[in-house]
Amino acid sequence: MDTVETLLFIVTRKEYVAGAGLPPSHEDDNYIRRAVPLGKLMNASRVFFSPEGELFAVRGGDVYRGPMPSEQGLEWFKTAKKVGKVDWDSFKFILFDPNGVLYAVTGKGDFYKGPAPTNENMPWLYRQATKIGSGMWNSLRALFFDPQGILYAVKSDGRLVKRNPPTDSKDDWFATCIPVGNENWFQLTHFMAFSPDGSFWCVNDYTGKMFRWSPQAVHSNFAHKDAEYMGWGYSAGLFFAFTCDKIISSIESLEFLPDDGKIVSQDPTVLKNETFTNTSDAPLKYTFTVSKTKKNYQHLQPGTWIHSSGWSRADL
Repeated sequence: MDTVETLLFIVTRKEYVAGAGLPPSHEDDNYIRRAVPLGKLMNASRVFFSPEGELFAVRGGDVYRGPMPSEQGLEWFKTAKKVGKVDWDSFKFILFDPNGVLYAVTGKGDFYKGPAPTNENMPWLYRQATKIGSGMWNSLRALFFDPQGILYAVKSDGRLVKRNPPTDSKDDWFATCIPVGNENWFQLTHFMAFSPDGSFWCVNDYTGKMFRWSPQAVHSNFAHKDAEYMGWGYSAGLFFAFTCDKIISSIESLEFLPDDGKIVSQDPTVLKNETFTNTSDAPLKYTFTVSKTKKNYQHLQPGTWIHSSGWSRADL
């Protein structure tokens, strides 16, 4: 069986180091220090995850996609697939909804949606995307979805508003969006997102402090007094994003198929010396079993495998 865990992904300001770990659980839980380094996204200007956990990143005018990096020091862009070019650095916001539809706001204030890009030679903006808004979208401080697909925004005056995303360019979203409480969110937009469990998170632009609203606090209109302080130092992150990772919690069955594999490394093993005397006329058969612990580090959780080999010998 596998368990879906929520991960907080970070790209640091210093050297664009990528890392990930469980989100902080209290103010003394130093996420910045314990996040596991996973590689580099040198000169990335945007990072965002699909609902399936695939990483997308923009560098220059190009956009790339691929699995979350997993090797410390490795440049992710060298192994990722380029799926778009030229226009991607012109977007102010790029984000997925929970169903995997991609939304983007241009620097001129136009709002588009479409499928995730798959081919660098297929212009997403002009051939695949549909325009669903114009005019004011580039004035926003933040734009994000909740797990139910409701679109939230922080307006230029700091007010938090929400509504279903617009369906076409005639749908006046700003005239019909609903204010969320009376608080001012202007300074809390360095990072602003919902985690998959429905909690709401944000980081103060000026102090680097992180705050969390539980799902219960979210339902009470995000009052600032209901926020839980989760620590400081988050100005070290250039980008943050939530994603999910599947952790193997138990194995129901496991089978090795030696004929389908290949040898990638070898190391000697010392076997115990035993002498057998055959006093009968029948062949003596004995099975030798060797058990050795192998440690395998995948993603963020160390796992342990027991590798056993057996031989049979016939003494005539």
